[in-house]
Amino acid sequence: MKKLILIYFLLIVTKGHSQIDWKNYSTSFNTAENATLGVAIPYNGIYDNLTGKIVGIAHWNPQDNIYIDAALNDSIPLYFVYDTSGIYFLAPQVNKKNTGEYEYCVLRNNATVVSPWTHINRFTQTEIGSINPEIGMMGPYSAGLGEYLVAHIRNNNGEIIASWVVYWQRRLPEINLLYTSNNPQEFSGVVNRKAVFAEGPGEIGWHRQYNNVGGTQKKGLKLPYNENSIVLDIDAEIYKKEALEYSLVADGQVIRDWAPNEYDNKYLLLKNLDPGAYTIRIRFKRQRNSIREFHFSIGSIWYKTTAFRAVIFTFLVLAGAFFIFLSKYRRQKKALARINEKAEQASGELKNIHALLNPHFTFNALSSIQGLVNKGDLDAANKYLSSFGLLLRETLNESQTDLIALNKELENLEIYMGLEQLRYPFLYNLDTDENIDLFTSTIPPFLLQPFVENAIKHGFSKMNGQGKLHLRIVKNGGIMMIEIIDNGPGFGTGGFKEGYGLGLSRKRIRLLNRDYGEALISLQIESSIEGTSILLVFKNWL
Repeated sequence: MKKLILIYFLLIVTKGHSQIDWKNYSTSFNTAENATLGVAIPYNGIYDNLTGKIVGIAHWNPQDNIYIDAALNDSIPLYFVYDTSGIYFLAPQVNKKNTGEYEYCVLRNNATVVSPWTHINRFTQTEIGSINPEIGMMGPYSAGLGEYLVAHIRNNNGEIIASWVVYWQRRLPEINLLYTSNNPQEFSGVVNRKAVFAEGPGEIGWHRQYNNVGGTQKKGLKLPYNENSIVLDIDAEIYKKEALEYSLVADGQVIRDWAPNEYDNKYLLLKNLDPGAYTIRIRFKRQRNSIREFHFSIGSIWYKTTAFRAVIFTFLVLAGAFFIFLSKYRRQKKALARINEKAEQASGELKNIHALLNPHFTFNALSSIQGLVNKGDLDAANKYLSSFGLLLRETLNESQTDLIALNKELENLEIYMGLEQLRYPFLYNLDTDENIDLFTSTIPPFLLQPFVENAIKHGFSKMNGQGKLHLRIVKNGGIMMIEIIDNGPGFGTGGFKEGYGLGLSRKRIRLLNRDYGEALISLQIESSIEGTSILLVFKNWL
C-alpha cells in the first residue's frame, strides 16, 4: 500500500512539472551556442519583466542603491526582475544521463545557502524555444525585494563553469499620460472601442491630455467638473489587463476596493466621477506591496461664473472654426479622391513588393530582431537587420524592372533564405546547369521567392531543423526549367489553402504570358507526404 501511495505521489509531481507553461516565461542563456546556464522569468501579463546587466559595479547604475557582493566575478550575468512568483534556472548541457557529472547550488545574497551543492534531479518535459526537452531545471526560486540569488554550476573537478545573479527589484507603476473628456456619451463609445482618442477631437468632443502628471503630486492634479471621465495610460508593456490592480478613494472613503483592472491592458478607466478629492492606488499583481498613489480632484459646477460665459464664447469661436475646417476638409477630400485614383493605377507595381515582404514576414523579421536584442546577441541582430535592409533596398530598386539577371535573382533568394533560417533552421542547396550563363540569362524579378516562402512556411515550420530545400536549374535546348523541391509534409488538394504569394504568382504568370502573346512560362505543383515539387518551365527562353 505504501508503494502505491509513493507511485501515485510521484505521478502527481511529474504531472505538475510537465504543466509548466514555458510560453509564460522569458528565457535567456549565458551564450548563444553551447549554453551552460540560463534563467526563465515569468511574464504574468507583462512583457517588460526584467532588465539585463552584468554583475560588475561598472555595468549598472549606482543610483539604483543596490548592493552586490564584490567578490562575485564581474562577467557574471545579472538580471533585475520584478515578479516575485518564482523563477527557474536552466542547465541546457545537463540531462538525465550526465547529471552525475555536475552539481549546482543557490545562495541568497551570496551568503545564505538556499540549495546546497547537489546533482540536478529535475528536467524539462517540453521544448523551450529552440532548446530541446529533458534539460536540467532548478526551481522555482524567489527572494524578497532588494535581495538577490546566485546560482552556480560546477563539474566533477569542482570547477565552477557557469553562474547567474538574479536581483529582485522594487518597481512601481508609472503613469505615462492622463486623458479626459467633457462628452460622456462620445467618450464612452471611444473607450468601449478601446481606441483612446484615436479618432481625433472632431469625433469625441473637447478633451485634454495631461503629460508628466507625476510632477503634480505635491498639490494634486485639479480637474474641472466637466473632465470627470478619465483614462490613465500606465507606462508598462501589459498584455493581460488582470496584471494591473487598483483601488479608488473619494473624500477619504473607499469606493472601489483592490481588484484587477477591468478595462484594457495598460489603460485604467474612471468614468462619470462626482466632484471631490480622489486618490487612486495602483499596483502590479506581481508586486502587491509596491503601490503608486495618484491624487487628483474634480471641481464643482461653475456655469454661473464668468468662466462659463468665456467657455460659451470660446465654443462659438470653435464652432466657426469647425465649419471653416469642414469646408476645407470637403475640398481636401475631393483632392484626395483624385490622388487615390492615380495611386490605384500604380498599385500593380507594388504587388511584387507586398508578395515578398508581406506584413506577416515583416512582423516576424522584426520579432526575430527583437528576440536577438533581448538575448544580448547584438552581432546577430545587426547582421539580421543589415540583411533585412538589403532585401528591402533590392526589392524597391527592382520593383520597376521587368527582367533581372538570373544570378541577381538567386542572390536575393539567398538573402531571403538566410533570414528565414533564423526562424526555421533548414538546409538548402543550389544546382545550376553549367550551360546556363547566370549573368546574361534573365527572369522576372522575385518570381521564385513566393514558392520558396511556401516551402519554408508550410513545410519547415514544424520540422525542428530537419527541412531540406533543393533548387535545380536545368537547360534543355531553348527551354529553362527551375525546380524547387522540399521534404516537408506536403499537402492534399482538398485541404490545402493557397497563400497570397502563390496566388499572386499564378496571376503574375498569366499576365506575363498575356504580355508575351503566348504561354512562355508554365507552373506545375506536385505534393505528397514525402514533400512538394514546384516546376517552372520557361519555353523558348534561352
